[in-house]
Amino acid sequence: MIFWLIPLSFLTPAIFKTNWFLAHSVKASRSLSVMNDCKVKILGVCGGIGSGKSQACKTLVEDLGCWTHIEADKLAHQVYNPDNQAFSEIVQVFGSKILAKDGEVDRKKLGDIVFSSPARMKKLESIVWPYVKSEIEKIKKMHEEDLKLPIDKSPILVLEAAVLIDAGWEDLLDGLWAIDVPREITIERLETKRGLSRDEAVKRIDAQKSRRGVGNLEEEVENGVVSGVISNHDSLNTLKEKLSNALENKNFW
Repeated sequence: MIFWLIPLSFLTPAIFKTNWFLAHSVKASRSLSVMNDCKVKILGVCGGIGSGKSQACKTLVEDLGCWTHIEADKLAHQVYNPDNQAFSEIVQVFGSKILAKDGEVDRKKLGDIVFSSPARMKKLESIVWPYVKSEIEKIKKMHEEDLKLPIDKSPILVLEAAVLIDAGWEDLLDGLWAIDVPREITIERLETKRGLSRDEAVKRIDAQKSRRGVGNLEEEVENGVVSGVISNHDSLNTLKEKLSNALENKNFW
């Protein structure tokens, strides 16, 4: 069980400005080309269930020359390792009843507790999010100081995270892109690719409305929190083209 609620846009294409075409940006232009800059950068990528966020990150790294893919979900799971310092804090807060027979956190038991109480979920997030942020900072430092940039790569670390805005990680990022899909297409994808009924798909989508960047995506864009929005309602080749154009467009950073 993953304790990361994914922000999702429910905005229809009509409310976005027509000049978004391949993608949209609201930040001011910068003087240097991002792809040619030698400084290690972190590009945050968020998106909702069925949006293709993970595929976008994979394409950025495997096809478009970004350096590496950092998955925040996987970093978050390390918190539940008994060797992790945060493990004892989680047990202290939620009690030994969340432990399995092997002494590790039973994420289903913990999930039953936190998903039934927003206050408890917030408490869990207050433990998990700072740990993940620290790990991201360590990964960036490692790439800056210890690793050599491959000749076919650009110094961009792609950070895939469900709660980039809610976690307050904007200070880590050089750009934040939201992968956006119209609501009906999201429902169709969940029905065909995950075998969900329409009612199940709608419930999963609506459960994410409380997160920043969901119903208020346009607001986050206008405020400069989200630096670019990429619509992923077409083919994989089209997504690749949009991502490639965004990487080269200094207005997306």
